[in-house]
Amino acid sequence: MTVVHSPQNEQLRIDEVYLFISVDETGEGVCAAPLLGDDTMVPLIAADKRRMEALIPWAREIARITGKKVKLVKLTAREEIMDIMPNGGKPQ
Repeated sequence: MTVVHSPQNEQLRIDEVYLFISVDETGEGVCAAPLLGDDTMVPLIAADKRRMEALIPWAREIARITGKKVKLVKLTAREEIMDIMPNGGKPQ
């Protein structure tokens, strides 16, 4: 059985996204943490400042544990690539 958590959306439009990335000598990577329990890894990405601020303690812990610098990045260029429709992808 598949279970999907689908609460009502709260923002009219997402025009900026915050994400935490780790940096080392080989490049950058998106940070993830067990936000939903020990058996999960969720990318540290937020669409508003309130949620972004709630992720800062996780980012600090990742930096402490890994010894890597963690950066907070704000992305503001929006390009819509695809619409995935509930009826199997066919526009109505």
